[in-house]
Amino acid sequence: MSARHRPVMAALGHISVPQTHSRSIIESTLAEAILNGTIRPGTPLRQEELAEVFGVSRMPVREALIQLEGKGLVRLRAGKGAVAVNLDPADLIETYDVRLIIEPAALHLSIPNLTDADIQEIRGHVRQLESETDPAAIGRLNTEFHLALCRRAANDRLLKLVRAALEEEEQIIRLHSAALGADALGRPDHRALADAAADRDAVAAIEILHRHITAAADTLRAYLSVREGAGNRAVPVGLTRK
Repeated sequence: MSARHRPVMAALGHISVPQTHSRSIIESTLAEAILNGTIRPGTPLRQEELAEVFGVSRMPVREALIQLEGKGLVRLRAGKGAVAVNLDPADLIETYDVRLIIEPAALHLSIPNLTDADIQEIRGHVRQLESETDPAAIGRLNTEFHLALCRRAANDRLLKLVRAALEEEEQIIRLHSAALGADALGRPDHRALADAAADRDAVAAIEILHRHITAAADTLRAYLSVREGAGNRAVPVGLTRK
């Protein structure tokens, strides 16, 4: 069968995965391939082909696809199977609006309870973010930095919402960091947040965080405005148009 009819096999080849963790490995492998453009938006994700790629039964493949649909990377169509999709940053601007509501609340609960070990970890993330250049690593470190600031909030439901919003932002960073520019992450704010956390100053930390999230949203809006003004003549990989 041609590569056109087996696009995932053509993109990934055969990947051997252990049976005990097959679902999580399939999920992470497909997510990375969709995010970095190895699997293009619109690519059919047939269960039988994926089972062959990973050397597993269809059950862990089906479970992985369901998880990926929840992350917005796969669309499951009744009777038609699954296709790869990619998040449009225009849809994700709302992510920043949500973060402005939930993340300061988590930070307020967390700051007084941070340990000295937490502060060391937070500062470590700041140092890594200042020197890292790989978009995937930057996205992951940014998520870990913000989660480390909020982790001592004694509200698991709130932390799950914060994590979900940060993971959506991570996908924007992975796909569009080059187009958004080096200042999109607001690195000086990271240092200021770490300092406020070290001082256990929740009021200052929340003020910095609000500025930080608002600036990130404004950067994304400006980027999308330029893109629309250009008539989408040069659309970066991963951007879709509704």
